Amino acid sequence: MRVKQTEEEKLILKTIGNNIKFYRINNNCSDKDTDDFGRISQEKLAELSGTSPSMIANLEATNVVQTVSIVLLNKISKAVNIPLYAFFLEKPIKNPPKTIK
Repeated sequence: MRVKQTEEEKLILKTIGNNIKFYRINNNCSDKDTDDFGRISQEKLAELSGTSPSMIANLEATNVVQTVSIVLLNKISKAVNIPLYAFFLEKPIKNPPKTIK
């Protein structure tokens, strides 16, 4: 049985997805994980966080409502080296504090 999501829940998931994309592109990752422009690919983020590239793509997509567990979000936060709470902010932080690994 599929539970219908409220507008508030959809907004939270959209915020999380937008922030995942922002931090993947404007990240604090090590140079070995980034391209020439300092970005990390969806594929590399999936590898580092132990999920599939399609899951990362779905999380970042504005037209797909993809739920995410806090456990996976924590893995993604470690992969992009930002604190977990940063995914829940309405506006991403330009230079977030690094996570403790």
